[in-house]
Amino acid sequence: MSVFKKSGFAGIAALAMAAAVTVTAPAAEARDRHDDVWAGVAAGVAGGIIGGALMSQPRTVYVEPEYEYAPPPPPVYRRTYYREVPPCHYEWVENEWGEAYRARVCY
Repeated sequence: MSVFKKSGFAGIAALAMAAAVTVTAPAAEARDRHDDVWAGVAAGVAGGIIGGALMSQPRTVYVEPEYEYAPPPPPVYRRTYYREVPPCHYEWVENEWGEAYRARVCY
């Protein structure tokens, strides 16, 4: 939160408290009672909670991304047809330079 925002919130909170006190305060009376002490304490606590909530900066919280886990697809079983191995034999073959070598030939 920038300094301007903090000071703006502090000014608004102070203005709101001052306005609440001047508007709701009755005329001064000279009396010797202490009946309004708890009302003042309650107003101070409420003003502190509201002012603190206005001036506090929001918490940044890291949230892990959510992944959707799909179950793996079921296995697919197929018939396999085996064929016989073709008969193989060895032959003499020549390469491009005329050198002979044996090669396995399968049909």
